[in-house]
Amino acid sequence: MRCIHSAGYRCMALGWARERAEMDAPKPDGLDVRRFYFPGRFGGGAANVAGLLAFNVWLLYMHVKGRPRVIHAVDLDTVLPALVARLLLKNRVVYDVADWYADSRKLGPFRGLVHRLERWVCRRADLVVLAHEERLRQVGPGLRSWVVVYNTPEDLGPPDSGRVESREAYFAYVGVLQPDRGIPQIIAAASTAEARVVIAGFGPLAEFCRRRAGDAAGVDFRGRVSHGEALALQRDALAVLALYDPGVWNNRLAAPNKLFEAMMLGRPVITSLGTLAGEIVAREGIGLAVPYGDVHRLAEAMDFLASHPAERRRMGERARALYEKRYSFAEQCRRLREAYLRVVRYFE
Repeated sequence: MRCIHSAGYRCMALGWARERAEMDAPKPDGLDVRRFYFPGRFGGGAANVAGLLAFNVWLLYMHVKGRPRVIHAVDLDTVLPALVARLLLKNRVVYDVADWYADSRKLGPFRGLVHRLERWVCRRADLVVLAHEERLRQVGPGLRSWVVVYNTPEDLGPPDSGRVESREAYFAYVGVLQPDRGIPQIIAAASTAEARVVIAGFGPLAEFCRRRAGDAAGVDFRGRVSHGEALALQRDALAVLALYDPGVWNNRLAAPNKLFEAMMLGRPVITSLGTLAGEIVAREGIGLAVPYGDVHRLAEAMDFLASHPAERRRMGERARALYEKRYSFAEQCRRLREAYLRVVRYFE
């Protein structure tokens, strides 16, 4: 959104606050953020259906009220009101596929129906934004227009080459705390390798992490943190942990922001074999990829990076060079702005 706003577009962000406290969350400078409150919880599944329906009704109301020229909808949770609004307002719809819905949620017998629905949405959208080229395997043929915009962070500048690593060396996991991210294995591996791990985030396993931090030596749980705090934790880590269960089909094609944040910060990554992230890490030599769920191999990877500072530094340098060459925030902004120009020409 910041890329589009800085290009001169007037933007409004609409979101669902599932907790009352989120209504008062800070708003990014210069951005108009509106939130709709309805009780719910992250990863709540069927328990969130009522809230999702109410949120979609509110979205349609806000679209009709605001009459935007372009509606940028992220995932299937928000795109249907945008398509309905197009029938009334003749606006353009940009569909941003952060995660393929049918492959990232537990939908049971409805999976096939949701998969077909999302492919239909992709064919109806005026522009589809993909997080990686591999997502084309999920969206299928018949797209009107599409662009790949990697989920990269804004550039904080090259890492300080003279920075002295803290004596309290640690590995960092920052992100959603859900079962397919290898959280218990990370804690077990850290214990085996006698390493310290800092975990920050929110989700279904937050309470588990809080308990383990109280019971296990070397586990530091920070809870939900701001994006700035998340980057600081990863910047000072020995390596960034980004594990994904390849048994979840969506994880095989995920290009997570943690991977690109590590590149920007010049930190190595430990991730999972059998995933797109693991393929990139192994091919580019910017970290280590281990079998998901293998605590012994994960502990070995932690021990190797902790005990080989020169190799750790080389991996970080390659990661930063890769960010500058291929995945920079400036390049992603350029791609998105060019794609938006094609969309808004309709109104000229």
